[in-house]
Formats: sequence, structure tokens, C-alpha cells
Amino acid sequence: MPATVPLAPPSPAVAELAAQHELGALLATFKPQRFGWFVKSSLYVTLAVLLFMFVVPAVIFYYVALRRTPDFNPRQAAKRLHLFEHGVIADQETGVGTVAVRWDRIRLYEEQVQKIINGIPGPIQYTCVATSPGASVTVTNFYENPRTWAPAMQRAVLRAQGATAQQAFLAGEVLDFGEFDLSTAGVAHRKQLLPWTQVGQVKLGGGAVAVTKAGESAFWARSMAKSVPNLQVFLTMVDKHRNS
Repeated sequence: MPATVPLAPPSPAVAELAAQHELGALLATFKPQRFGWFVKSSLYVTLAVLLFMFVVPAVIFYYVALRRTPDFNPRQAAKRLHLFEHGVIADQETGVGTVAVRWDRIRLYEEQVQKIINGIPGPIQYTCVATSPGASVTVTNFYENPRTWAPAMQRAVLRAQGATAQQAFLAGEVLDFGEFDLSTAGVAHRKQLLPWTQVGQVKLGGGAVAVTKAGESAFWARSMAKSVPNLQVFLTMVDKHRNS
């Protein structure tokens, strides 16, 4: 898992928090995204024009928009996203506060949004919401390389919770994945049950998760991917037990 900054020892506060939660080795650290020189220059020009012509709008523009970015705020620039062997530590993107969550206790929700303007796809906007009892943090494209840290977080949750989920499943427990429930009886969606022998495929596309019946192309049940916690655990479990 490549890091966007050299893997220097974390700050004493982060190291203490990692030790407190037994997060193990640091695997990667991600910095906030920065504007390119052209965008940053344009923002400076805009601010200068507003200051020259309209002082109040300029002040509002600076404090409401620019001060939230790492390019214009040293506190924002100092924030980091740390991925550890057994969990994540992230600085809250708005306001202050640092949150630590273990992979084996997390419920991770992910959303990917891509706007298409005049037929040209824009960048994918990633949002990962990590929650556990007493802690919650939202990670977005505020941090660099979301195509690296977003799938890395999903894989880490799968490694930490996949075997436990399988054991609970075989023990007869019902596994809660938002609008979907999994049990030895089958896949349940909004109180409708599809036995495993009738489960066809589980597909991920267009920001949604769809489950089909065996031999049918139309989906039997569909839910937005962002509402399915620990998505990779869910997909792996369904793929493992379908048609069984």
C-alpha cells in the first residue's frame, strides 16, 4: 500500500492513540489534496479583485471558502489520514479532532460519485464514513489518492471481519448489512427472503448493489451501495454462499 508521504514516525499524539487502540504498524499516510498552481493563482486573483472592489464579499470568500482548504490554512494542511495494520486514524476534515477506529469494529460506508459534464466524465468523488461505538469520521477527496485509500480501507475491513462474519453466519446468526440481511436461510431485503439456492449474482454498478435470481437478468433486490455497510464483506459472503 503506497504512502503519499514518507513513512516517518507519526506524531506523539497519533502514536499514543494508535497504541491505545492497539492498531499495530503504520502502513500509509495521506496528506490533504492541494490545488494546482493555475487554480491557486486564479483564487488569489479572485480574492485580490474582490478586495479591491467589494471588501465584505472578499472577507466572506476568504473565511467561508479559502480558509477551509489546506492551501490557505496551515491547520488544514497539517491534517493527515493514517492507515494502520488494525485500524485507521483520521483528522476530521472540518473543525478539529482526531478519530481512531479499529478495522474489526468498524461499519464502513462508501459512496462514489462521478459527474459527467458535456459528455466528459469528471473526477470520482469518494466518501467513506467509518463508524464504531463512540466514534465516527468521514473521509473524502480532501485527502490525496482516494483511489488508493478507499479500496485499501474496504480490503482491511474484509480481512479483519470476513472470518468472524463467516463464523457468525454458520452459527445461525443474522448478519446486518443495512437493507440486506444474510442468514443460512438466504438473502433478505425489506422482509423479502431469497433462498440461497435461488440467488443468482450480486452486481455492483451505477452506485448500487443488485441481487438477481438464478436464471434471471432483472434484479430481485437493489440498494444504494452507500447504504450497505462493510460492502466487501457483504459481496464476498453472497458470492461464497449463492446457489448453495
